[in-house]
Amino acid sequence: MIHTLSNKIKQRKNKLNTYLSNNLDSLELEKHHQIKGAINEIDFILNLLENHKKEEIKKENKPDDVFLFKPINKKSSNFTNFVKKLF
Repeated sequence: MIHTLSNKIKQRKNKLNTYLSNNLDSLELEKHHQIKGAINEIDFILNLLENHKKEEIKKENKPDDVFLFKPINKKSSNFTNFVKKLF
């Protein structure tokens, strides 16, 4: 999902850059400034998405809350006793 969203945002950025370069002479200064601001905001959002994607990959490859054994509580100890009685 992040990949698809990033691609859509990159397409929008490319359209803005193309529009800006094609209409540089005819654009008012205000409009030029607004488009540059929008491109900067898009870059910020793309950086956030990239950082989020890296964190997700990091968690998938090295989760912090991995338990190799289930903690023993009263219910599991009853089950453990049950299993011990079988053998």
